[in-house]
Amino acid sequence: MLRQLLLLLLLGFLPTTASGWWLLSKADETRLARHASACNAVPGLSQKQRELCTRHPNLIKYLVSGLRLALNECQESFRHNVWNCTLALPGVGTSPLKVASRESAYVYAIASAGVSHSLARACSKGLIDECGCGGTPRGGTKEFTWAGCSDNVRFGNSFGRKFMDVTEKQHADARALMNLHNNRVGRRLLASSLSKECKCHGVSGSCVTKTCWKIVPKFNDFAKRLNEKYEIAHQVTVTGPSAQLILRPEPTPGGRTERYLKHRETNEMSDLNTVKNDLIFFDASPNYCAIDVKDRECGSECGNICCGRGWRTIREVVDEPCHCQFVWCCEVKCKTCKRVVERNYCI
Repeated sequence: MLRQLLLLLLLGFLPTTASGWWLLSKADETRLARHASACNAVPGLSQKQRELCTRHPNLIKYLVSGLRLALNECQESFRHNVWNCTLALPGVGTSPLKVASRESAYVYAIASAGVSHSLARACSKGLIDECGCGGTPRGGTKEFTWAGCSDNVRFGNSFGRKFMDVTEKQHADARALMNLHNNRVGRRLLASSLSKECKCHGVSGSCVTKTCWKIVPKFNDFAKRLNEKYEIAHQVTVTGPSAQLILRPEPTPGGRTERYLKHRETNEMSDLNTVKNDLIFFDASPNYCAIDVKDRECGSECGNICCGRGWRTIREVVDEPCHCQFVWCCEVKCKTCKRVVERNYCI
């Protein structure tokens, strides 16, 4: 009962379109996989999402893992910022995801990519019945042959799109178009980040033949690429009764300051190369310094994280292993040393 109440309280701080998958990231994926009816206990999911969750419990298991991976990496990426990817901040008057800011754009993109990443890896490991190995290029070179089992990003993106985009597609408003665009950016960036992994075959480890396949990047490496897109995200606005999205670059003397992102006749986001692979947002970021950051550990970034309120330093003596030696066979013995550690906290 207490857990359900906590989920409902969290739900109140989140936008309807994001709350379902965000709360799903807090769910017990093992329980969801074993008991499909548990999907009905997750607040905020749409009817279509509940149906997908119930019909594909094993897929949802890895989808939840992907969401958790994404949000953990988001928090790691922004750990030196005032906003550290916390998605429920009543201190700023609203949840960050309710503001159509570049932070919201980043969260939607990394969440969509995290889902695809987790599903793609699970497919190639044979953990999901509905999918198998991903495709590999045909042919090869004198140095290697394309073979092996590639990560199935195509399947990951496909199922991730069905689950993550379904709520947005039920809304015809501008914010839904923004979210859909950023979801696509995350998935597209992951698909373009595949790299080659190879294995040699031969006697005693010699490389007589080499087979290679495609793998997704480590997710922290992917997040670094997405962070670059966060820094150069484009601000857009809405025009006309049809809620067209237009780009708002910095005004130039005598130049056009707005470009259409969506074709009226197709009601689809355009393929303008300048924006289709970039994050977009509507609103300026809220004043995150309105958050109560007291007692937050700020490391070496206190000047930024503490918003000019100052910080205190606490020195602690900690025990840690030292002078470690390998003892034959198969044991490492260490001594215990004491070290003074300084920790900084906002005041």
